[in-house]
Order: sequence, then C-alpha cells, then structure tokens
Amino acid sequence: MSKSLDFILIKGATVLTVDSTNGNLDNCDILIQGDRIAAVAQNLPEPSSGNVTVIDAQDCIAIPGFIDGHHHMWQQLLRGVATDWTLLDYTVQMRSIYGRLFTPEDVYLSTYIAALSLLNNGVTTVLEHCHITNSPAHADAAVKALKDAGIRSTFCYGFYPNPRLPGDVGLPTENFSYSARVADAARVRKQYFGSNDPAKELVTFGIAPNEPEAQSIEQTKREISISRELGARLITMHVAMGPYDRAHRHVVQQLEDAGVLGPDLVFSHGASFTGGELEAIRASGAGIVGTPDTELGMGMGFPIVFKAQDMGCRSCLGIDITSNNGNDFTTQMRLAIQAQRAQENEEGLPINIARKASDVLRMGTLGGAEVMRLDDLVGSITVGKKADIVLVRCDDIESLPIADPVGAVVFHTSLRHIDTVIVDGKVRKRNGELEVDCSGLKQEIKTRSSAIRATAATFDLTTVREEWLKRFKGEFSNEACRDSELI
Repeated sequence: MSKSLDFILIKGATVLTVDSTNGNLDNCDILIQGDRIAAVAQNLPEPSSGNVTVIDAQDCIAIPGFIDGHHHMWQQLLRGVATDWTLLDYTVQMRSIYGRLFTPEDVYLSTYIAALSLLNNGVTTVLEHCHITNSPAHADAAVKALKDAGIRSTFCYGFYPNPRLPGDVGLPTENFSYSARVADAARVRKQYFGSNDPAKELVTFGIAPNEPEAQSIEQTKREISISRELGARLITMHVAMGPYDRAHRHVVQQLEDAGVLGPDLVFSHGASFTGGELEAIRASGAGIVGTPDTELGMGMGFPIVFKAQDMGCRSCLGIDITSNNGNDFTTQMRLAIQAQRAQENEEGLPINIARKASDVLRMGTLGGAEVMRLDDLVGSITVGKKADIVLVRCDDIESLPIADPVGAVVFHTSLRHIDTVIVDGKVRKRNGELEVDCSGLKQEIKTRSSAIRATAATFDLTTVREEWLKRFKGEFSNEACRDSELI
C-alpha cells in the first residue's frame, strides 16, 4: 500500500466495483491513498493527517475507469474524415496518403488531444496502436504526448511503414527502412520505458507488427520474436476482418501451429475467426479487442467479443479511430451489446435477454484490464489496486430516476455525465471539467487539420486503390510485402 500522505475521500457514491466479491455498494465511500485504493466501505472516517481532498459523490455512480483496448490516436486531427468510408476507403486514403502527411508536431498534437478527449470521456487506460512512426521524431512525439496527458497507456510502436507518396512528398521510405524501425523501437524502449513495469510507470511499451494478412506468416513470426526480444509488454495486430478476410489467411491458426501464441498478443477485430482459432486464443491467454463502431460501419463484420468471451477468451472493447467515430466509450458498450442481442434475437422468438448490461460494463473495464495484462492493477474498484476511478453524475433529467445503476451507466450516460476522472490517484477531471485547459490549442487543431486535408485532396488514388484490393484478395508475393511498401 502507498505510504503517501495525499488522500482523496469519495463520499456517498453508488459504487459498481466490477469485483465479483464486492458487487455493487450503495451509499459507499472510497478512500484513495497516493496512487492506490485504500478502503471501500460505508462511513469511512476522514484521515486525521496528510493532505485530504473530499469529493461529495451523493448523486454519483462510481465505476472503474473505462479501458480502451485499441486506438490509433494520431487520427484525432482528422475527426470525421472517415465517417462514410469502408475499410477499403480507409486503407487507401488513411494508410497510404494521410499517414505520410503528419509531421512529428502533428503527431504530438493529435495524440495529446486524443488522450485528453479520452480522459474527458472517462477512459483511464488506452492501448495506443501507433502506426504513424514515420521517423524517430514521430515516435518520440507520440510517447511524449501520452506521458504529458497523464493517461495510463501502452504505446505500441508500429512497424508499418506509411508508404512514400507520389512525387516524393513526405519522408522517403528508404530513409526509415524496416531494420531502421526495429532499431528505433529498441531505442524508444530503452530511452523512455525503464523497467516497463506498469506498477511503476503510467506509460509502458509494446509493439504493433506489420499487417499479418499483408505479409508472409514467417515475417509475422519474426516480428513477434523481435517484439519479445525488445521487451514489449503487448504485441497487437489487426486480423480476420470479416468480409475483408477474402484470402482466409487464418493468421491465428498459423501462429498456433508455429507455437508462438501467448498472453502478450492482442488481436483486434477478428469477425472471421474460426472456432479453432478462438480456442487457441483462449488456451494461450491472448486477448481480443472488438471495435463495434468501426466494425459495424466499415464492413468488418459483427463484433465477435461476446462469442469469444463465451469461449473463455479475454475480450474487451476499443474506440479505434476518431477519424470515423467519437471517443464516447459508452457508445462502444451500447453498440457491442445491442449488436449481439440483435443477432441472438434473430435466432428465434426472444423470450429472455441473455446479454446483460453488467456483462458489457465488465468488458469495458475489467475485461480491458485482462486483455492489457493489467488486471492485478486496474479494472475494478478493489482495495490495493491503482486508483483509476470515474464518477458518473446522475442528477439531471437525462439520468433520473435511477432504477438500475448498471443500466444507467451503460444506456443513459454520455460525456455530460462524466463528472470526475481519477488516474493513478490524480484527479484529471473534476466537476465536469478537465484539469488541463486546452482552449489555447483549438486554433492550432483547426489549422493543422485543414492543411493536412487540403494536401491529401491533391492525390490521385486510382493506383493505390488497385494495390489495396489485391492485398485484400490475398494477391501478393512474400517479397513484395516483406516490408509492406505499397507505392
């Protein structure tokens, strides 16, 4: 337990602990000492010494902070660009054009604002799948932004090389080759992450390999091995994206056959996973992240997270891309559970609802902690765990009356209700306002976003689109995709 004399005493909340031992507690107090939860009980006394902050939570529901298991935070500057895109549109434009136009300064601004937006929405932990590492400076900018924002996170260094643009606009690819990126990942790991112990460091280090369905399985195996040699806590990748898995690569099955699956692997999406692959994921302890907004809207199939959970897999939710959808995490929970209910209701006359609000609340909190290998530290309001806590205010006409506090959080909560956000024992949002004033960044956000979009609009995407279609159909050679260079 922390020896700090800094305390936060939350008084009188309805506490949804997401802890199977403690359940839901009415009119309950939470004592935070330093970065840890010291006590959860009714009528806790105020500490007699030290610095004590008392928060009146009489009209609030206390929950563990939401955990976002899959996000590309560099796209915050492109909010709304992809709202009418398919996944093919996204890969053609975002992964081939926009990804080359970002300067390190753009990466910092976008990642920093994305982190603040997540905190504003009650997300206290995020897995950042960072495929904007176009240079060492880009990587440095992303890491610095996460650290400056004060959000718990795993920075996953992307091996994917955003291709050289027609006319050599942007950083030439050959100046930051695959071997150079691997070497730079080692530098970043050493320079910024020390022990890489999440109990000691708010931001930890992971790897995002190249797209496994756009390269040989041997290359993916090598990249997993390299990631482990570099000390990555998590290794995350996109796989099995429903209708786009035209070639039926069965990446997970091939990795299982090769004996390289493990609890450090996090697979995003996965609508076309086979039953055998789900069993392999379960047995290995690997995790699955569903991103309902993008999966449903961009043609990646129905979220598989509930099916995966039924089979015993570690499963959670992610926001994915703000270029497509917002950072409201409760939206992801609602989409996930309602999509699953809809599919199951189609099987016959619905007599009972099998999927409960508590199931998806767990998926959005403790489930995320399990996938990110943080469940001993966060994901539930449990004595001894890190103090990552959100207070949801429920005293307006959009909230009252509260018949079921779990249902209130999942189905009736929006940004306006996220009153207080605490990360690692530090208040990041209070009384509905972030502790950081980011109003001075508004003009810079608009200016940089407009400039990037204007430049992107000048490119002819015909050839790029043809190349990506070949990839989705599995028409590639091992040599051609070895370093994922596209243009």
